[in-house]
Amino acid sequence: MHHQISSNSNNFHRAINPEQFDQVVEAILAGKYSWACVLMLRFAGYNPLHYIPYRTYNRLLKENAQLRRATQQRNENPKITSLPAASCVSKVKDLAYLEVVTKKKTEIPGGS
Repeated sequence: MHHQISSNSNNFHRAINPEQFDQVVEAILAGKYSWACVLMLRFAGYNPLHYIPYRTYNRLLKENAQLRRATQQRNENPKITSLPAASCVSKVKDLAYLEVVTKKKTEIPGGS
């Protein structure tokens, strides 16, 4: 399989802003890994439909829209307090652990 990267090479230099990063971390902490992937693709400037099936993408959009509406209603209700989005990074326990990842040539055994 051959994939052309030249048309998307400008997307590699795009950084996400802190609010977008918080959305991705919130999705991961909630166990919504598929939605986190969709968010990362969107924020990096890619069209998620190029990478996941249309039906899956629509399902994720609907589920997340329902969650957003519920969150907005909670935020409008003064009796219920929720954590601000900026604090979600502090929830990640192993953020202090950093490992430098280098490009390694991995060799797949087998074949001829």
